[in-house]
Amino acid sequence: MTREDEIKKAVKLIELGPSSPKNSDADPKQKKKSAAGKKIKSGKEKSQNNKPSEPDTYIITKVQAQKAKNRFNIYINDEYAFPVDDNLLVQHRLIKGKELTEEEIDTLREKGEMSKGYQAALHYLNYKMRSEKEIVDYLIDKEYQTIEPIIEKLKTHRLINDEEYAKSFVRTNSLLKLEGPRKIERAMGEKGLSKSDILTGLDEYSPELQVENAEKLAEKVLKRQRNKSSREMNQKVRQQLMTSGFDSDVIQQVMDDLDVDQSDDEEYEALKKQGEKAWTRYARKYKGYDLFSRTKAFLYSKGYPSELIDQFINEKKEDE
Repeated sequence: MTREDEIKKAVKLIELGPSSPKNSDADPKQKKKSAAGKKIKSGKEKSQNNKPSEPDTYIITKVQAQKAKNRFNIYINDEYAFPVDDNLLVQHRLIKGKELTEEEIDTLREKGEMSKGYQAALHYLNYKMRSEKEIVDYLIDKEYQTIEPIIEKLKTHRLINDEEYAKSFVRTNSLLKLEGPRKIERAMGEKGLSKSDILTGLDEYSPELQVENAEKLAEKVLKRQRNKSSREMNQKVRQQLMTSGFDSDVIQQVMDDLDVDQSDDEEYEALKKQGEKAWTRYARKYKGYDLFSRTKAFLYSKGYPSELIDQFINEKKEDE
């Protein structure tokens, strides 16, 4: 008999109530109402005359299908007790009328919690690889209690492997994002990877690829900085490479090979574009000497040669 046949046979033996509300293992009103939702009553309750009563008998009185696929709510003594999946339902033959001990109830509740948490972790892993810390943080955020056995089960099925995750993370961030090794290392540390796993991952990033990525990134920066002075373009490229996590020796190698210098005509055209914008902005508040001096100081701050700045200022004076 197949597992699916077993489940169908088991379902025939149970009394299914109406489906529970969406995204809930049980009706909230039933949870508040039911002391069993937190902890089945102890068999050693005292009666009004302070004499201990006989131990309660715990009998399954209803098995209710949830809206969530293959999940069920178990009711004991007409009160909601705990949720289970179809595996636990069949494995423990949880049918109406079955008697359970308090220990069995505690075990089933724990197993049910673990099953639900495990499925949540699998869903979280569907989108992409995750580090162990990411999964733990996710389960904590979702308020699951049996986190350690869930993590161990994921490891057993090789669904968590921080070393492989580190290798994949380095390959992705180096090839797609052109990030340098230092930035990638910081990001892996934030994801809870060990120093050993981080170093193993960084072995995937060859020195040749680092230089190649730094050159590509430098060219991208230059395309956005063409209307700036040669000195400012040089500064922008160097700053971007440092921010992206490349080592100083790689940055220097790229800068030595990078053609940042412009001809005097190209640089003057860039100066005029920035100079005109500055002139227009300062002319709203200043005139005469103050207008010339502020525009000149602005162009100096952008790294343009003094002779080109003087040329621009003299042209503006002639236009006055």
